[in-house]
Amino acid sequence: MKILITGLVAFVIWCFISAWLYNDILLPVIQKPVPVQTIPDPLSEVADSLAKLKASMPGSLMIYFEFDKVKFKTDPQTDNTVKEFKAWLDKYPSSMLLVTGHSDLVGTPDYNHELGLERARVVEKYLVSVGVPAGKMIIESKGETEPAAGYITEEDRAKNRRTEITIKMQ
Repeated sequence: MKILITGLVAFVIWCFISAWLYNDILLPVIQKPVPVQTIPDPLSEVADSLAKLKASMPGSLMIYFEFDKVKFKTDPQTDNTVKEFKAWLDKYPSSMLLVTGHSDLVGTPDYNHELGLERARVVEKYLVSVGVPAGKMIIESKGETEPAAGYITEEDRAKNRRTEITIKMQ
């Protein structure tokens, strides 16, 4: 019986000591935050600066046309956006303006491609007249190949008759 009581007392003492060791010594070490040293990644800095640059870039400008026409009327909003594009080109001389003409589905693909190109050239003349250098523009036509909307309704077809002006970074 003495052996059982001695074993029980030793077991209880062992439980208290192990609980004390775990709670007061091991647990604080385990829960202690480990300092992590971060090494700056130059690629992420470049990506961040490119993202900031793209965020500050003026958005696309859409100029819409009547059916089978190449004339358009300017408005103050268009003029203000063109001023933003011009300021951007002055600030970042390696960038270019991409002027892309589009048309709706009515007509042959060759005719629509030419119509889109004529629309882009008319917008190019307008941009040159407000001071954008002609050498800073890329003129192209997508014709009917990249619609902005569907072709079922007249409203959708009208959205496809456009010239889009965007900035192309080089």
